[in-house]
Amino acid sequence: MTEESDSSGAPSRDAVVPLRHQIPVYSAALFSNSLTDLIPVLLPLWLVSLKASPLEIGIVIGARYVGPLLFSIHGGAMMDRIGTRRVMMFFAAISAAVPLIYPVAPYVPAVLAIQLVSGLADQLGWVGAQTLTGQVLHGNPTYTGRLVVATRVGTWLGPPLAGLALVEFGFVGGFVVMALWSLGTLLSVWAIPASAVPPPTEPSGTILKAAVPRLSDYIEALRLFTLPMIAVLLAISAVRQGGQAMQNAFYAVYLDGIGLSGEFIGYLIAMNGVLGVFAFLTGWLVRRFGEYGMMVLTSVLSILSIAVIPMLTDLTSLFAASGIRGLALAISVVIIVSLIARSVGHTQQGKAMGLRMTCHQAVNVVTPVIMGAIVEWAGLDIAFYLVGGAMLALNLWLGWIGRKAAVPE
Repeated sequence: MTEESDSSGAPSRDAVVPLRHQIPVYSAALFSNSLTDLIPVLLPLWLVSLKASPLEIGIVIGARYVGPLLFSIHGGAMMDRIGTRRVMMFFAAISAAVPLIYPVAPYVPAVLAIQLVSGLADQLGWVGAQTLTGQVLHGNPTYTGRLVVATRVGTWLGPPLAGLALVEFGFVGGFVVMALWSLGTLLSVWAIPASAVPPPTEPSGTILKAAVPRLSDYIEALRLFTLPMIAVLLAISAVRQGGQAMQNAFYAVYLDGIGLSGEFIGYLIAMNGVLGVFAFLTGWLVRRFGEYGMMVLTSVLSILSIAVIPMLTDLTSLFAASGIRGLALAISVVIIVSLIARSVGHTQQGKAMGLRMTCHQAVNVVTPVIMGAIVEWAGLDIAFYLVGGAMLALNLWLGWIGRKAAVPE
């Protein structure tokens, strides 16, 4: 394998990576990222079946992201310290076991407690896959494009399977699919050759010892905000995540309200992955139109396509909006992850991706609660318009003020 880095220790996007190293990383990303796409198919409808109010639904959905909000930086630091493979396998095992608890705890407070555990385990799997983007794939936009294509394939396959299992076998079947999806992450990470990943800074450390958070890790990660490009990337990435938070919380509730079954809801969410497979064109697009401009444009489109959902009442327009959203999300995440990976050194990849997920989780925690409150006050349609409009305006503003930030080579 040819490995190159710049003087700062950041990986070079020109490094060549063997296919046997690439494929397990793509597979790990497929399962770990698309696991979040199974949630909006199952969890909101599960809460509706438990007679939860809109505000309770918002609180329970938001609780899923409290753990990642507090510990994504710590999780990323653990990966830098004792090895990404070890940490990912540990949390993937937890993630595979927890979904099986939902059906035997049919009470809103119990679901809230489960969310706190499963949310952290699930999200750290995706933090790990993004960390591997820098550690194994070296932030190369072509490789990262392939990785995001893999995540879109997961989005294409997972939600329909969960929806079909829900229709055929009830919620038990749906949650079993979630458990199997996490098992896929575990097996994928196990298949990554140990030689493909840079050695950890503390190879002899244990997971139990590394599990204790260190204030120094948080300080070091937060210092990345002093890099102008990192600050811009994290801000735009977080606002863009607001669209996903809207989908996770009330998309299925809205579709259920207009008479669509869980199976059809799964197909609609899967449509995110159909056009998202064209993320492999990202390298070609950024060479012609520039990375920064493409990032801002696709981030805006990803928010707009979910904010207008109450205007869409027929399946054709709903599928079209979902497809556009999937394509915009896929291209934007390729650019954001590639730029972050190239902006920091190889010993900070985990912290940088953990910081990105921390920003995401802050949005994921707050957005469902705000939406739930607006739903109870003004209705579901108004909630989509108000929250979506605010995020759209903020994304455009961030894109404007950050346009002069230096883009790393």
